[in-house]
Amino acid sequence: MCKPRPRRRSTRLLLTHESFVYEDVDKDDAGKRSGNPYIVGLNGPSLASTLLTVAFYTSVLFLIEWGANHFLTRHSHLSEVLQSETNRKIISRHTAVDFPALAFCVYIACANRNINKEIIEHGLSWGKSGSMKNEDADIHNRVFKYHPGAQRLLLLFFVFQVKNMWDTIIWNDGIAFILHHIFAGAAAWGGMYPGCCHYYALFYFGFSEISTAILCLLANFDEHFGVKGLDLALPMTKITLGGAFVVSFIVCRLVMWPFVTYHYVQDTLTALKSNHRLLEGRKTYLKAILVCCCGLSLIQFLFVHMIIETGKTELEKLFG
Repeated sequence: MCKPRPRRRSTRLLLTHESFVYEDVDKDDAGKRSGNPYIVGLNGPSLASTLLTVAFYTSVLFLIEWGANHFLTRHSHLSEVLQSETNRKIISRHTAVDFPALAFCVYIACANRNINKEIIEHGLSWGKSGSMKNEDADIHNRVFKYHPGAQRLLLLFFVFQVKNMWDTIIWNDGIAFILHHIFAGAAAWGGMYPGCCHYYALFYFGFSEISTAILCLLANFDEHFGVKGLDLALPMTKITLGGAFVVSFIVCRLVMWPFVTYHYVQDTLTALKSNHRLLEGRKTYLKAILVCCCGLSLIQFLFVHMIIETGKTELEKLFG
């Protein structure tokens, strides 16, 4: 009897939600999961399509940055802040590229929020709904199931990390940022290949990035890496963005993050102990990302201390 061949995916740009949708992705036949999961993932888009799309979107981000810088150069006479080429490049990076890219990731998560209806219901009921069950079907849905919207989000977030890695090296942001982009990019890529935890990807790479998107705008005002003189030119804008960042950080990182992470850890540990057919080839990644997530969770509280200290400094500058 001939061994069935795995289905082949055509190579194409993945630019819409529909391009990530495959009707046969959940069919449990003999030829469905053949091949290395680090190449076929969860049977979504082909690896070639993903790489092609990453290259395309990364090029688009560079083009947008170039266009923004060109626009600011032509209108540099409007403000003394724009007279500096370095200032124009910083604004182009953070305002025209980083913020829209992360804002779009947040949009993708919001557009696919129906995937997370169980945990949203559970959270709104203060943990009393009973919707987050740990039966086999629930673990499959939250750890191993392919979700087109999540796959799209993971790809876009990975693109953002690629562009940001380049910027971090060019601007000499420091080793801490380089490591951050490496781990964040690896986590996003692993969500696609070998592919797992799409259910939780919508939060970690989407909803939680609300605070990061605001931070990208606030980065323009950084006294060391930001636009020189912008805090003096737009003091109230800086205060408004700072306040919005603190509120969003508390909501997304200190309230939602621990709640989601608790369920993510429980589901991952249950999956690792299971005999699920898709655990093979994904066990190492699941263990690695579990450790990273726990580490990042602890770092959130370190950020709280940094935010408080920075806030005190800024208030002293403003009212002292």
